Amino acid sequence: MICANCNGLVETTFCPTCGQKKEIHRISVGHVLHEGFHSVTHADKGFLLLVKQLITRPGFIAKEYVEGKRKRYFNPLSFLVISSALLAYFGTITGYMDRLTSSSGRGTRQGHPYWTEVFEIASHNGKWLILLLMAPLFAFLSWIFFIRKPFNYGENLVLHSFIFGEAAIVRLVIFIPLSLLFPQYFFWFNSVAYEILYLAFLTVAYRQFFQQHIAFTIIKAIVIRILFVILFWAVIFGYVVVKHLIV
Repeated sequence: MICANCNGLVETTFCPTCGQKKEIHRISVGHVLHEGFHSVTHADKGFLLLVKQLITRPGFIAKEYVEGKRKRYFNPLSFLVISSALLAYFGTITGYMDRLTSSSGRGTRQGHPYWTEVFEIASHNGKWLILLLMAPLFAFLSWIFFIRKPFNYGENLVLHSFIFGEAAIVRLVIFIPLSLLFPQYFFWFNSVAYEILYLAFLTVAYRQFFQQHIAFTIIKAIVIRILFVILFWAVIFGYVVVKHLIV
């Protein structure tokens, strides 16, 4: 039989060239729904299974994926995109994302004339910028701080795609409901409890992935988190400066 996808010769259940199943049938609504459900819940590499595994094994999973065991896991970038999209959607309709960044524009705006615009951008678009910049910037920082480890920037990006995809799910299923049920504790949930949990999760992931001493791993995780905040504001400030220079 000839493979419908790559025109290769197929003698088994799956094409040896591209991996597509030999038997195909006409697409129907039921087929599309089945495939969508199957991709999320598949026992070997489903989205929900990955969410469960990442709770305790974020670094190990990323390391296995980097080392070549990719068939068993959901694609890390797809995982990050889907998780972030779910957080963005439910965070928007519940008002969580707006409240999360409502204080971004507070504080002093004196000094450099560009700072007013910087704070305005952070106040209105900070939540989306964070979702966009977190994984790439953290990957860059961990690549620098763990430079002696045999992982390039792309492999660090895989690690942080898993980390921040899982972090988005945690916000979605835990912190959004808590913030809606107990709005008076919004600050403590999202600025204290979440940050402590996030740093602990980041440390565990780094420890499992880079296999470095726990004390050094904790210090590097804290420093990377601080540097991310600095770089986040630097990116916005740089954008404002370039925009004014061009205009």
